[in-house]
Amino acid sequence: MGKVVWIVNEYNGPTAVRSRQTVLSQRLEERGYTVYLFSGSSDNKGGKNAIEDGSAFKFVESDGAKFYVIKTSNYRRTYERVLVALQFQHRLWKLRDRLPQPDVIVSDFAGLFGNVFLRWKKKYGTRIIYDILDLWPEGFVDMGYIKKNSLIAKFLYSLEHKSYREADGIIFSMQGGRDYIIDKGWSKEVGGDVDTSNIGYLNNGVDLETVDKQRNEIHLDDPDLDTAKFKVVYLGSISAMNGLDVLVETAKVLQKRGNNKVIVLVYGCGNQEEQLKKTVEDYGLTNIKFKGRLNKKYAMSLLSRSDLNIFTFRDSPLWKYGVSPNKLFMYFASGKPVLSMIRPNYDLVEGKKAGISVENKPEVVADAIERFCGMDRAEYESYCKNARATAEEYDYKNLVQVLIDKIEG
Repeated sequence: MGKVVWIVNEYNGPTAVRSRQTVLSQRLEERGYTVYLFSGSSDNKGGKNAIEDGSAFKFVESDGAKFYVIKTSNYRRTYERVLVALQFQHRLWKLRDRLPQPDVIVSDFAGLFGNVFLRWKKKYGTRIIYDILDLWPEGFVDMGYIKKNSLIAKFLYSLEHKSYREADGIIFSMQGGRDYIIDKGWSKEVGGDVDTSNIGYLNNGVDLETVDKQRNEIHLDDPDLDTAKFKVVYLGSISAMNGLDVLVETAKVLQKRGNNKVIVLVYGCGNQEEQLKKTVEDYGLTNIKFKGRLNKKYAMSLLSRSDLNIFTFRDSPLWKYGVSPNKLFMYFASGKPVLSMIRPNYDLVEGKKAGISVENKPEVVADAIERFCGMDRAEYESYCKNARATAEEYDYKNLVQVLIDKIEG
């Protein structure tokens, strides 16, 4: 039997179908490893707790993966979420003698109390790898939840630093993760104590086997996708973080220009949805529609029938380290061009010629949409081909080798 690997992500339970963690576990199993996924029982979207009796944990086989679900409390507020994260770590350590002993632990926690896993390294010699999907606490600072020089921020940064310093391997989902450690002054290159010479880059890629099957077998019945108009599609959350107010203003610019060829279709929900729908109504716009929540299984049917897929967030200094959200790779997999309304470093959209990235301003975005709408067919097809090729490059069948390199040291 190969090495026993734990992949720990508190929020990735058995209901998270075809998640990054689930797919990676299957790819590792194919290569001879024994893999268990660990999550908490509370639902971070406010759903039902997965453990409602007095059990400390339960074992579940789901979606081709083996899960250990640790009992955690329900929560609603941000500070409660932090407390439950601590609870999850504490209970996992207490249960260690009742769980399969790991040779390697891969955890997405680092800054937020993630160095609890270093206890396994100290006591059992377990190899510890941090798979960093988001920069915490840097993300909290960026969103204004905590001040950069506050005591709590300094404390969390110190935990993050300790995790990087003592880990056996570090993987970032964003390509500029090494830059982040250097900017913090923690890297050996700048006099620090963190070895950044072998940091891995494993972005939020795509499981092409799954998404291609969904595209071929699951059809979204939506007449707006069957019109002759040039369809500009956004799929995702509708919150201040996503900056969709600019997309509404873009629709206003297009309508003011008299462009009646373009329809903007927004699929998703969030706390800005009603406000933006009211703005659309106040402006009297007929070229943008908010379509509501979409079941993920229909995503590929939607994206592959669009003409241009919109990628957007509000501006953030964190984009200097790159971006790697799941939906971007689903966009690529659809084989349709991407219009990015942000311009990050390590820009895959521009770098792979899978679309174009523009300044997040209505006039500029409108110009880009009209450019694609009137584009020569050969040029348009080139963007389509490059988008699909990018998805093939970042298929998890290829990306899993990055994780294997760290597991094997």
